[in-house]
Amino acid sequence: MKKNYCYLLSLLLLFACSGNQKSVKNEYKGKLKAVKQLVETGEKRFRLDTETKVKPPYIQYCSDHTGNDLLTFLNPRKNAIYFYNYSDTAYLRQIAFEREGANAVMSIGAYYIKSPDSIYVFNRPLIEIALADSAGVIHSRVTLLNKDDKEWAMHNPQYVFSTVMPLMLIDNHLQLPGLAPFPEILADRENFRFTTSIDLVTDKAENHHLYPEELFGNNYNWGGDLIQFVYPAITPEGKMVHSFTNSHDLYISDWDSDAAMKVYGGSNEAGTITSIGHEEVKTTPDELVYTSYMEQDFYAAVIHDPYRKVYYRYLLHGMPDANLKTPLDSKPLTIVMMDEQFHYLGETMIGTGQEWNWTNSFVTKEGLNIERIGTEPEDDDYLTFGLFNIQDL
Repeated sequence: MKKNYCYLLSLLLLFACSGNQKSVKNEYKGKLKAVKQLVETGEKRFRLDTETKVKPPYIQYCSDHTGNDLLTFLNPRKNAIYFYNYSDTAYLRQIAFEREGANAVMSIGAYYIKSPDSIYVFNRPLIEIALADSAGVIHSRVTLLNKDDKEWAMHNPQYVFSTVMPLMLIDNHLQLPGLAPFPEILADRENFRFTTSIDLVTDKAENHHLYPEELFGNNYNWGGDLIQFVYPAITPEGKMVHSFTNSHDLYISDWDSDAAMKVYGGSNEAGTITSIGHEEVKTTPDELVYTSYMEQDFYAAVIHDPYRKVYYRYLLHGMPDANLKTPLDSKPLTIVMMDEQFHYLGETMIGTGQEWNWTNSFVTKEGLNIERIGTEPEDDDYLTFGLFNIQDL
C-alpha cells in the first residue's frame, strides 16, 4: 500500500503542479530502420590484488612507447594508477601517489596519460591538475579553484569524472568535461560554460561550451544534476560531440567555441522527454525529481569507435512503474549505433545497470568493452569486461 501511495503521489505532483514545462519530442521515433546490431562476442578478465575492488571509478585505455596496448585504472584506496597489458591481461606495475609533501596528490579523481612521463592527474580536493612522471614525481600544477571567489562554484564547472566522462586532449589542450552542479545555475545559463580547457604550453585555463537554450533556457525545471550531466566525445576531425541527457540530438562544436551544430542522434524507441511541472526548483519534492528521472527515457554516454568507424550512444529506458524504492541502476540500457556521419545503424538492449557498469565503457581493437557486474563471490577477484561487436541484421 505504501509503495502505491508513493507512486500515486509522484504522479499527482507531476501533473498537478503548475510550471513552465519543456517537452522534447523524438521526431523519428518508430521511423528508423536498423541494419546493424550489437552482439557480445567475448570477455576480458584482469586479475585483481586483494587491495583492489571491481568497478574502479576511472579507466584509460592507451598505448606505451613500444605500441603495446595498456589497460590502466584508478585504485582510490591506494591512490594509485594500475597498469595491465590489455592483450594478455597481465599486471605490469602501478604508480602510487603520495598524499602529503611536495609530490602530493591528496585524492586522484581522474588522469590522462599523454606519455609515460607526462601524466596529468586531477587532484580532487584542491581542484587542480598536476603533471607527474612515471615515478609519481610532480613537476607542475595548474590550480582551477579561486579561493577568493566565494561564488566560484556558481559560475565554474564542477567535475564528476568517469571512464565515459574522461579527461581528453585536443590540439595540446587538456579538456576537462564538467557540469552545472546546481539547477539554479542555469537561470544564468548564457554565462555558464561546462568544459574547462587547459593550454599545456602556457597552463592557461578557459571555460567553453554552453548548455543549449532550447533545452535549458526559459527556467525549465529538470530537477538537478542527473539531467545536467554532459557526455563528451571527439570526432575524427577533432571536434567535440556532446550528448545531453534530455535531447535526442547530439551537439557538435569546436573545442574552443560556444557555437554548436545539432545532428539527430536518437533512438528509434525513445519517447518524449518532459521537464518537471513545478515552478520552483528549490521547492521541488525529492520524490518528484527521482520519479521523473526514473519514469522517462534519458540518454547518457556517447563513444566514438575509430576501429569500426561508428558512434555508440547510451539510452537509459524509462520505467513507468518506478517509485522511490526502485534502484537507480535498474533502468534498462540500450546502445544506439551511428556511422561517422551520424546516420542511424541500429540499437541493441543489453540489460540493466545492475548487470553492466556502463560508466566503465571504452573501445579497443577487440570491440566495445563494458564492465560486467558479477554475481558470484569469486567475481570480485577479476575486473571483467564483456566485448561487443557489430553484426549485420
